[in-house]
Amino acid sequence: MVRKIDEKKTRRALRRLERARKAAADSDAAKIDLSEWEGEFLGSLEERLEKFGSAFNDPDKGNTDEALSARQALKLREIEKKAKGKARKPMSRGNGFKRKSGGPAPRGRDIYDDIAEDRETEIGAAAPVAETPGPDRLPPDTSPQQRRAGFRVISGGNDTPDGSES
Repeated sequence: MVRKIDEKKTRRALRRLERARKAAADSDAAKIDLSEWEGEFLGSLEERLEKFGSAFNDPDKGNTDEALSARQALKLREIEKKAKGKARKPMSRGNGFKRKSGGPAPRGRDIYDDIAEDRETEIGAAAPVAETPGPDRLPPDTSPQQRRAGFRVISGGNDTPDGSES
């Protein structure tokens, strides 16, 4: 089945091809030069547009009303930018997973802050609380029992040993 393409869209695509080719030729030859592939690409697009009115056949590649597929339009845009001297630069390699600066930022809350707040509310006034070091700041020679947080029983809920409410 032959697609019906609007002649205006075909002419517009042909004009874009011609402008890109002229812009590359008119610019500084030393600075901007289309690669062999880009020249062949422009030539094949022009040939297909003149012969068929469209440069692609597969409807999955782009809008069937357009003369160029989505990828062809993208490549043509890149060639136009290159001809103007605004070509995109290749991606830099980056630094991978290295840290950007200093030490790591704190990722969460310190559990000892919550314990200090609970003690203040139980007492009713702000009692002086000794600064307790976080788990990452304890000396390595401390035992696991010294590093564990205290266990508190909160009254309420099921108070009977068998779990039934009285």
